Amino acid sequence: MHRHRTARPIVVALCAVAVVATSHAAEIVRLDESNFDRYVPAGKEVDAIYGDYVLRSDDVIAVIADPIPTRNANLTITNIGGCVIDLTSARRPNDQLGAFFPLAALAVFRHAEVVTANGPRVELRCFTEAANGRPAVEVRYVLEDHKPWLTVRSAVTNTADRATRIDLHDDMRADKNFTPGETGDGGAAWVYDPWWEQAYGVACAGRKVGLVGARPGKSLTRFGYADAGGLKVANIDAGGTFTFERRLIPAANELGVRSLAAGLAGAELRGVVLKVTDPEGPVAAAMVSIDADGKHYGDGRTDEQGELFVGLPAGPAYTAKIAATGRPVVTRSIDESMRDQPVKLESAGYVSAQITDERGGPIPCKVQFAGVDGTPTPNWFNDTGEHAVMDCYYSHNGVFTQPLDPGRYDVIVSYGPEYDAIFTTLTVKRGERAILAGKLVHSVDTRGWISTDYHSHSSPSGDNVSSQRGRVLNLLCENIEFAPCTEHQRIDSYTPHLEALGVTKLMATCPGIELTGKPLPLNHHNAFPLVFKPHHQDGGGPLLDADPAVQIKRLAMWDDNSDKFVQQNHPNIVAHAWDRDVDGKADGGYAAMLPFMDAIEVHPPIAILSGPTLKNGVNTGGNRMHTWLMLINQGTYIPGVVNTDAHYNHHGSGWLRNWVASPTDDPSKVKVMDVVHASERGQIVMSNGPFMTVKLFATDANGAASGSTLPGGTATASAGRATVQVRVQCPNWFDIDRVQVLLNGRLDPNLNFTRKSHPGMFADGVVKFDNLIDLSFDGDTHVIVVAAGESSKLGPVMGKPHGDDKPVAVSNPIFVDVDGGGFKANGDELGGALPK
Repeated sequence: MHRHRTARPIVVALCAVAVVATSHAAEIVRLDESNFDRYVPAGKEVDAIYGDYVLRSDDVIAVIADPIPTRNANLTITNIGGCVIDLTSARRPNDQLGAFFPLAALAVFRHAEVVTANGPRVELRCFTEAANGRPAVEVRYVLEDHKPWLTVRSAVTNTADRATRIDLHDDMRADKNFTPGETGDGGAAWVYDPWWEQAYGVACAGRKVGLVGARPGKSLTRFGYADAGGLKVANIDAGGTFTFERRLIPAANELGVRSLAAGLAGAELRGVVLKVTDPEGPVAAAMVSIDADGKHYGDGRTDEQGELFVGLPAGPAYTAKIAATGRPVVTRSIDESMRDQPVKLESAGYVSAQITDERGGPIPCKVQFAGVDGTPTPNWFNDTGEHAVMDCYYSHNGVFTQPLDPGRYDVIVSYGPEYDAIFTTLTVKRGERAILAGKLVHSVDTRGWISTDYHSHSSPSGDNVSSQRGRVLNLLCENIEFAPCTEHQRIDSYTPHLEALGVTKLMATCPGIELTGKPLPLNHHNAFPLVFKPHHQDGGGPLLDADPAVQIKRLAMWDDNSDKFVQQNHPNIVAHAWDRDVDGKADGGYAAMLPFMDAIEVHPPIAILSGPTLKNGVNTGGNRMHTWLMLINQGTYIPGVVNTDAHYNHHGSGWLRNWVASPTDDPSKVKVMDVVHASERGQIVMSNGPFMTVKLFATDANGAASGSTLPGGTATASAGRATVQVRVQCPNWFDIDRVQVLLNGRLDPNLNFTRKSHPGMFADGVVKFDNLIDLSFDGDTHVIVVAAGESSKLGPVMGKPHGDDKPVAVSNPIFVDVDGGGFKANGDELGGALPK
């Protein structure tokens, strides 16, 4: 039987624990190859590299960026030298911070000095001199053992001959998931991410802290510091210096920040441990929401042992609401006189999945759950998560157990469009495990081809906060067989995640980058493979340039002009090739970029069946597919690709892919340069699901048929005739009902085959269409084949974001040389005039 004891003030209790737990002194180290792994904390948002400074105590780990001009955290967090870029508790490392900018943009720090490197108190000074009318600014970061916060002390010296005024605020990048909060009395302000379970707070002795223009989901949070009169400014006389100090508090949750801030303010605190269990044992990740005298006080989740420790100021009456997936919500009062507060929940229901391939072996899969008959649909984690993401579970091996509310569910199990999906129902009972078993059937034969996605993102890109492992799971569970890592502005790698999951044989990959400059969208380029230099600025990647032609050339020549694949992302082809400002008047565009493009994104693929977007009769480039066809007709062929450009992890990957010719369709045997060279040749069929192969057999003057030519290739048809073999396969969850052949970019009405007009050419099995189509040519012609499901949808397998998309596959062109003098483009503008 446990003996309860009266709680002690939380700050005292924390200090006592620290003394017992460790005798290590605080320290400052500068990161290099010899110490990086030992000192850099864990966390989704870690941005530390060699040259940065780590301040570490028994309670806190902070990383201060090296104050040099080129130090950027990522695409959107730049010029962060001398700022806090990683911050977390040392006892539970979990960095989720973008950056903390002391005094916001008042100074860009250019120097660092380690004042005290070891001992009970360590100090790092970052500073910049006065210049161009701006004051001299320094910030001192102080970390002390047994004090779970980072002290930030700023000093601003006015070297001018007249007084000046500065705004007193700090900026923090804490993106999307974070919700801002404040005490209301100026004692503290904070941001809290309830999904990744991290909070950051600020307290300031002598000034009131408040949020300035903060709102949930906003990337930039501003903390303002007001004097007794409410002014958030400081007046500095000529030659004078203004200093002020605040404490930056990392904690696991909102309740932790409030506890520490209240302790700093001198409040008497009562330490309480909520111990949440159900009949199966401790309940981890239960959300605990505490009210004080009927008003919301703060939130936090239980740890792996089902416990949540919080220090509550004496006085108010507290109640706690405890919510955990699959269990009814419980509300109970908190007895401050008792340290341990047991909370008993009912049992959850569970799903226990055992999904296999046809041989009974492990297989990755995406499993979706939709509540029916009043059963709520689960929301296990938001769209930045990893395995359990909203109503989906991404399993790397088909085996998992998850809590669910009792009730009935429609369940879909899938593994990309090579496999039939499983559609079933599941009944979940409280306290029981409902078995979800099934075998995924590999119905679509893709031998000789692999599916690829050349454009994906996650948190290291800086424009989202999705887990990179979650991105890898998305790709893996959609059966993407080759995917380079293409984060914004940094070379990076998916390999560590594949290794950790034990699935390196199931998805080929290589390091890559999206070099992301302005103007948007012209100056965005992907490239792979590249040499990855871990823990270096940008992973060893190139710098941006304001001139898109200079930037893409720099990328193409990177790594000593190594052989690589360079892709133009989401372009406006009119601006690239003819009219840079798209005003309808030809100015040469950014045509100098074109020779460096190995491929160009032209999605959505269904747009190939539509006409151009026009303004005053001139093509504006809004329909990329149509403008790509027009570009080919002007004599410039750049292979077309379609990619998801995925940023979040709920159905983020899989809804677009490229089928690329390959000597093997075994990902473990895929060679990166084989993928690069096949893609450069245009041996690509663009798709959002259907698997289509296209082979052209040209006829010579003697009536003999040539060998087959794949997309991207050139065939000589001196007789002006050819036959194209088109074969389309689909799994059981969508269909196609139209095959259309385009000649020189035009939809030929005589080569339009539908289930209604040509029912005998279509089938209802896996193979939907498998026919030879005779073609005749008056001159050189490029041939493109489209397969589409105009009466179909991708459906619920692809979720709400893309479930209504029509299935479609588009081949790259096959060029037919009729006169034997080499292929010559016909110049057709396809009804959308070029800028003149």
